[in-house]
Amino acid sequence: MLTLHHLNDSRSQRILWLLEELGTPYEMKRYQRDAVTRLAPPELTKVHPLGKSPVITDGDITIAESGAIVDYIIRKWEGRDDAGARQCRVRSL
Repeated sequence: MLTLHHLNDSRSQRILWLLEELGTPYEMKRYQRDAVTRLAPPELTKVHPLGKSPVITDGDITIAESGAIVDYIIRKWEGRDDAGARQCRVRSL
């Protein structure tokens, strides 16, 4: 299953929105920035060496950077045959 590694106050909100719009099944792991330094917690560096977000994992695949993640999600889920996916494709024209 696809997992979104969500860091508060990051661009991962965009990925969350996309997953919800497409009706894509996903899990979300939340991470909180340090209140003083605003850095990501050490747990996120286990997923991405720089502690950046957004990051998704899907099985053995790990993808960082919102543009690459959007491309991956769209390519993987655009072939689904359900009303939500069709509606999203039509709206994007």
